[in-house]
Amino acid sequence: MDHLSRVLVCVWALLLGAFASPAPREPTVTVINGTYVGRYLPDWDQDAFLGIPYAQSPVGPLRFRWPQSLNTSWSGVRNATEYGYSCFQYGSNFSLSEDCLTLNVVRPSGYDNTKLPVLVWIYGGGLSSGSSADPQYNLSGIVHTSQTIGRPIVAVSINYRLGVWGFLQSPQILAEGSSNAGLLDQRMALRWIHENIAAFGGDPKRVTIWGESAGAQSIGLHLTSYGGRNDDLFQAAIMESGGPEGTALTDLAFYASPFENLTRTVNCWTATDRLACLRDLSSAELYAAHTSVVWNPIVDGDFLQDYPSTSIAEGKFIHVPLLIGANTDEGVSFSVKGLDNTTAVFQSLMTWRSYALSPTSIRKLLELYPNDPESEPPYHITANETFPQFGLQWRRSAAIGGDLVMIAQRRKVCEVFTSAGQDVYSYRFDTPAWNAKPTDGIPHFVNVAFSFQNISGNLGALPEYQSYRDLSLDIGKAYVNFVYDHNPNGNSTGGLPSWPKYSLQKPTNMVLNSNGSFVESDTWRKDGINFINSIWRELLS
Repeated sequence: MDHLSRVLVCVWALLLGAFASPAPREPTVTVINGTYVGRYLPDWDQDAFLGIPYAQSPVGPLRFRWPQSLNTSWSGVRNATEYGYSCFQYGSNFSLSEDCLTLNVVRPSGYDNTKLPVLVWIYGGGLSSGSSADPQYNLSGIVHTSQTIGRPIVAVSINYRLGVWGFLQSPQILAEGSSNAGLLDQRMALRWIHENIAAFGGDPKRVTIWGESAGAQSIGLHLTSYGGRNDDLFQAAIMESGGPEGTALTDLAFYASPFENLTRTVNCWTATDRLACLRDLSSAELYAAHTSVVWNPIVDGDFLQDYPSTSIAEGKFIHVPLLIGANTDEGVSFSVKGLDNTTAVFQSLMTWRSYALSPTSIRKLLELYPNDPESEPPYHITANETFPQFGLQWRRSAAIGGDLVMIAQRRKVCEVFTSAGQDVYSYRFDTPAWNAKPTDGIPHFVNVAFSFQNISGNLGALPEYQSYRDLSLDIGKAYVNFVYDHNPNGNSTGGLPSWPKYSLQKPTNMVLNSNGSFVESDTWRKDGINFINSIWRELLS
């Protein structure tokens, strides 16, 4: 059975249990545009409202454009008991459609007339894949944790456009003000939540946004959007393995060739209005023509007025409390395999991702990250093993790659927000998948199952590793406490040790380890990480 099948089996079993007994009532909610009926989950004692549109369907003339507010209302009751379509993306087992701008709300039952704090999930996937319908992102786990500790929350997850549908870049797109539509989808969802979440029992003035990887990077861009203008759409943020300085922002010249290839493929290159031609295509035609080009955000002079590194350096960011972290062996997921010598590592860095690292910077990186396998990822393997099947300098590539993409920016964000007077709590996730091989280490994404209290859903059939369940619950409690107090500690006994705020004088991480979490000094690999954080412009262009 493949990975996704295992996930679906686990989650389907949960859903069968949740929906097996007759519901005493089906919950309803009336938002600005009309009334929805949701689904009562008796085993969780929760109400779920699924697949609610937050914007007009981005089809036809609205394809590639910034999302448009809903402009219709209705009488009667509409159904919100099933997930909506997932947005078009590269390779997926989800049901796909362009009509995908929906969100989901899960709340403890009986709290519709309260003002509970709100936690909003933004999925990752490189801005090219992901879905709020992914069973790994089942919101019932974190809401159940909040119920268990007597601090109930409302949780929301959103869809947003991906790949060419959300991030098509061309001079015409920029001129008409449609760049970065996928990020504006997220913004529109946050506005919808601000205007409507009170109807679900949520407090629009106590919203925490939460994301992993590209979801965390998106949050970082919201923090620096509009020159740091605060529209009061959120009051705190949780960023897992990502941040404002992890997205490679390229310029229009980078996309000239992909745009030409796309328009030639669908016979739009010679059209008087190429965008109109692309918008006239059927969804099937565009889906068949799109390639695996990574379409990223650009500095558009509006939503993104400058590079995040520049905005942060100039203090142009929204000042909110943060909980932020990364995994021990992020570099295992971002390494280049098959590199046997320093020349090969140098050449790979010259063309790696869409970075613009200079030869001088690369030589400095190689000096600061020498080929020393026993001090390179996977960091728990302290022996001088090289694993030639991956390349003799694979571990060196992993050390550089992990710090470049994820870990250095985590430290810089901690330092900058702390300097600005904000409370910051930093972590290092340090627990492998139960069935991981030694060379897997503790890679990108492995923490997400713990964050959602959904470890069986992510890891497949799970042995009775009570320590894993305990750690997952501890993380859930810390997140709920942060949503309430902007402090992960709370008042409950047991669980994680006291989690200190980040300090410039004494920087620390909470190390989340199933064998016992602890606080560490955040000073390791200081010279390498400091250098990376000094060349961020090269990583974003």
